[in-house]
Amino acid sequence: MAMENSEGSAAVPGDHAGSAIASDSTTISIDQLIESWWQDHFPGSAVARDTQAWNAAFAAKEALKRLLKREYLTCN
Repeated sequence: MAMENSEGSAAVPGDHAGSAIASDSTTISIDQLIESWWQDHFPGSAVARDTQAWNAAFAAKEALKRLLKREYLTCN
C-alpha cells in the first residue's frame, strides 16, 4: 500500500516503481494516480462507447478526486 506524503502524493509501491506512473519521481499526486488508472481502464471500454455511461463514470472519477483530497486535508 502506498503512503502519502505531506503534499497529498502517494509513494509508489516497489512493484510499480518502474511503471509509467513513476517514471520521473518516487511520488505522484492523487490526481495523477487516478488519471493513470482511468487511462488504463476506460478508453476503449464499453463505457467509452456510451456517452451517458462515460459522463457518469467521468463525473464519479472527478468526485473521487475531490473526496480523497478533502479526506486527506481533514486527516492532516
